[in-house]
Amino acid sequence: MKLRYILTPVIGLLLLITSCEEKTDDIENIDPTENLILVGSNSDNGLAVNMYTDDSLQVGLNRLYFQLTDESTGDAVTEAHITHKPIMNMATMNHSCPIANPDMEANTDGLFESELVFVMASGMMGTWDDTVSIHNEAANTMHKVVFENLPVLETNMKKNLVAYDADSVQVIYIVTLNRLGNPEVGSNEFTLTVHKKASMMSFPEVVDMAISVNPQMPDMGHGSDGNVNPVYSENGKYEGTVVFSMTGYWTIDFAFSQNDESLGTVQYEVNF
Repeated sequence: MKLRYILTPVIGLLLLITSCEEKTDDIENIDPTENLILVGSNSDNGLAVNMYTDDSLQVGLNRLYFQLTDESTGDAVTEAHITHKPIMNMATMNHSCPIANPDMEANTDGLFESELVFVMASGMMGTWDDTVSIHNEAANTMHKVVFENLPVLETNMKKNLVAYDADSVQVIYIVTLNRLGNPEVGSNEFTLTVHKKASMMSFPEVVDMAISVNPQMPDMGHGSDGNVNPVYSENGKYEGTVVFSMTGYWTIDFAFSQNDESLGTVQYEVNF
């Protein structure tokens, strides 16, 4: 009886260890890109580069993920300096868009995260390419790949805020409204991006805007309570909340000021 009493908990412990090992193996075998969309694959000088996104590429804020693999060993590259430059190729001109390049360290999934704001859809007016330059820190090697003909969908969520500086020089701010693709009655969190158009290739973030949100239902003659004005977070993003008290056609006015000086208003339309 004593021998049986001793073996029973030992066997239970072994089963528990085996079960934990199986769960650990399952976690290690999870593909971090399983729920992402592959935008394109390319390689250069022994480095494989995959580009992923959360959703279809569209006008407005997009998050991209780069997965780097050493083709000679099959190992993931998790430390690299990555810069990428999207270019809209048009018949008479080219331009880029606002972008935040990845950190040098990959995230816990081994992916390098980047954000960019497409300001124009792909189509008859032009097509988007993205040139990605990579310095593999461990191998000390340089690589460059190009992802061509990126399919960017129209959203009508990009607006130009036109203002004038103290010298009466025109200043253009690129504003996009994001995360309101599926509005519902009640509180809806949103992200507004604000970047200054310094040139056709340069769009620095704007970090010191004061922004107020004002939703209105023109057909009913009322607005809503409980809205939260957007405040700056990072990479040109301002986070806020808009409240819809009922379904139907709404307008959302965003009023911008900087250093207590009014810059103007942009308006979006939402109908659900």
